[in-house]
Amino acid sequence: MVNQSLAFKVNLGIGKYSSGDHYAVLGLPVHAEASQIRKRYFNIAKILHPDVYGKSPQESDRACTYLAKLVSPAYNTLMQERERVEYQALLKLIAKRLMKRGEGLEPQSDVARLLATAPNDLNYEKAVRSLAEMQYQSLDKALDYTGQLSELNLVYVLAQSGYKPFASPIIAVSSPTVGSSIKTSTSSTSDSSVLKTNSFQHSAYKPPTSSYRSSEPEVKASGNSQSSNSSQAKSQIHLAEQYIEQKQWAFALKELRAVLQLDPSSSKCHALLGLVYVKQNLNSMAKVSFQQALKLNPQEPLALQYLKQLNLAKDADAKAQKPQKGGFFGWLGGGS
Repeated sequence: MVNQSLAFKVNLGIGKYSSGDHYAVLGLPVHAEASQIRKRYFNIAKILHPDVYGKSPQESDRACTYLAKLVSPAYNTLMQERERVEYQALLKLIAKRLMKRGEGLEPQSDVARLLATAPNDLNYEKAVRSLAEMQYQSLDKALDYTGQLSELNLVYVLAQSGYKPFASPIIAVSSPTVGSSIKTSTSSTSDSSVLKTNSFQHSAYKPPTSSYRSSEPEVKASGNSQSSNSSQAKSQIHLAEQYIEQKQWAFALKELRAVLQLDPSSSKCHALLGLVYVKQNLNSMAKVSFQQALKLNPQEPLALQYLKQLNLAKDADAKAQKPQKGGFFGWLGGGS
């Protein structure tokens, strides 16, 4: 009889160094929030439900087994805050140990090798989403996709921990599909290879710089440093705007705070920060950010728009809470 835990074992990426990769099982990035985890779980449960998935009794049973033995345990772990925090610490520990050992990372899947050339948040999330869409459509390939997701997670976790040798290989890809073979070569010339893939055609190779790169050494010349900071700040503002469009508030907040480290006088950054706070119902913090934006640029349109809305909402609340005269001895039903 086959041991079910062994049958569902993933030996790639994080799964190679841990008993399992819960985020890969659910097809999620390792920084997914509780609401994303819950939504993704119910989507998978719908796919694997025997009444939806089952074309035969055997397939229905198999789908139920995947849900009970693989998906639900991952969900139950990540939905407990303490367990999720401990698991995040485990991922960082795995990255730290690999870096300490000086082990070279050579992902087996095309999509993970591709991410390794530009391991920023946007590319990582796109790659995870592309695999997650296919992950449980065929149970014959579910573990293969989960392994590739786990490799993506390992590449990302290592990059966030400061692992640098990702950029050295030049990877030549000829219109691959997920899971296909890949050819790699190392070149000492200045020749810039053109890399093409369905998932990353427009942004994988010249992406906005993500904030994890802020740990890299600064340019020595003051003029170049100032120009470099300005360019990086603009790229990260652009990335933050993309996150805002996708309603990824936590990621947008991370990028905007990194921008303020580079350029604290950016009125647009302060205004976008205020917008993110508004979307998270943190109106007091939003108001401070909008006011700061207007100090730097009195004509900052976003700050003018939303600060006016906040002030109108505050006036409306104050009016609604103001005791009204009349009635039998006022609101308390009695007088002094």
